[in-house]
Amino acid sequence: MRSDGRLWKGDGGRLWRYFFVGILPFFWLMPAIAATGQKDANTQFGDGQWSILIQDVQKGRPTLSVQADHGQLPASTAKLLTTAYILHELGPESHQKTRILARTIDDGVVRGPLIFLGGGDPDLSSRRFPFVRRTVRDDPMYPMRMLAAQVWAAGVRQIPEGILADATYFPADSALPGWTEQDQRYWYGAPIHALMFNDAMIAVRIRPGRAPGVRTNAEIMPNPGGFIRNTVITVSAEDPIRPVRLEKSGSGYLLTGAISAKGGIFAAMLAQPDPAYFAAVALRQALEEKGILVGNPIQALNNKRGAKQSRGYAHYALLAKHESPPLVEEITVANKVSENTHVEVLLRDADLARGGDGSRASTMQGLHRWLSVNGILDTQSRLVDGCGLSREDRLSAADLVRMLLHSYQEPWGGSWRDSLPVNAEDGTLRHRLSALPAGTVQAKTGTLRDALSLAGFIRDNLGHPQYAFAILVEHFRGSEERIRRRMDALVQRVALSGPM
Repeated sequence: MRSDGRLWKGDGGRLWRYFFVGILPFFWLMPAIAATGQKDANTQFGDGQWSILIQDVQKGRPTLSVQADHGQLPASTAKLLTTAYILHELGPESHQKTRILARTIDDGVVRGPLIFLGGGDPDLSSRRFPFVRRTVRDDPMYPMRMLAAQVWAAGVRQIPEGILADATYFPADSALPGWTEQDQRYWYGAPIHALMFNDAMIAVRIRPGRAPGVRTNAEIMPNPGGFIRNTVITVSAEDPIRPVRLEKSGSGYLLTGAISAKGGIFAAMLAQPDPAYFAAVALRQALEEKGILVGNPIQALNNKRGAKQSRGYAHYALLAKHESPPLVEEITVANKVSENTHVEVLLRDADLARGGDGSRASTMQGLHRWLSVNGILDTQSRLVDGCGLSREDRLSAADLVRMLLHSYQEPWGGSWRDSLPVNAEDGTLRHRLSALPAGTVQAKTGTLRDALSLAGFIRDNLGHPQYAFAILVEHFRGSEERIRRRMDALVQRVALSGPM
């Protein structure tokens, strides 16, 4: 169908597709809806534990409510609350800055270490902005080469005392409550630092050797100066494999683990164990490529106590800086592709802006206070992180719908709503809800091993938000794809025919 409600040419045949893909799968829901009507139910909604609320935006009343106040794992739909708070505290047009400083420069020689000063910018990367449909990246080293070019233009030719990476802008967090060891291996569970490069991750592609005991062949990007050494071995199909991970070892990094000779290529995006240190190594390579001589020492300062960044740089010379895109573009990336680390970093920036110290305790206290003052968060709900990765988070469908509706009271609300993924078009909804015209649904997705969620808006034929909705499911049996189909069937049924 077109946005004006009429059929596209040839859409007569597509009506059958709407029936089989959008309506027929919804029939499994009918008994539960008939039993619950407009009231909360104390029974499970099909397979698993469901919390559902669909509310008419204009009329302000629920059209479907199933255990709407039941707190459960929100997964990444928690980002709806945190990204709204970030925009409120920092403003849509704010920027984060990463700077390179020197105490003095004498005839092209930096006296003292070069200061690589983190300012809570999660986008010191080659990601292209603005976001369109999907993530696009250039050469990972691009931002470092741009910084090195500025340092060269400032007249620097030698840095005998090396680089000091200062990430004390806020306290570092490497393991948040409720994050599993498995989470921390990968990009989505990377450490939270005030200075990080390339989303605090590396991409690896490892091919097993031809026989057990033979070293694997690894492609690693970025790997400045061969800083990361591959030690992953090949084992027989009968021997146990070991998880591939990136570990700091002395002044370098090791890629460790064991993969099966019969297991095929292992490809993943792994977390950097010390993002500030890795950023300094990448900067050194870029400086040396430019022709600047850099001494060996690299130091990384990470804030462990909540003390604010040193004010001792007030009289240092600014040699180079990297400025993030406007915050609204960063929030768009965070919501469209669900960037955990970005949300956590920006949440700490927001806490500093409100007068906190940027620690997790202060950050979450500020977030909860704002949510409570605005009547968004139920007293039984809680967040222990900002991105929804923690298994200790608890939100209800009602919490999420209150946030969606509250956005209409805020000056930044339109930009925030536009940051959500669009069905059949971009982000994490790019390949979902394709039985509906693109743009009918704009919503945040959430995925954990034991929980799925979807929350956002269903638009009418004129493109106006008609329903705000949230669906959370946990403790389900069977595949995630099966549950997603059921969630999508519910959304499609409401979009095509309205509430029951």
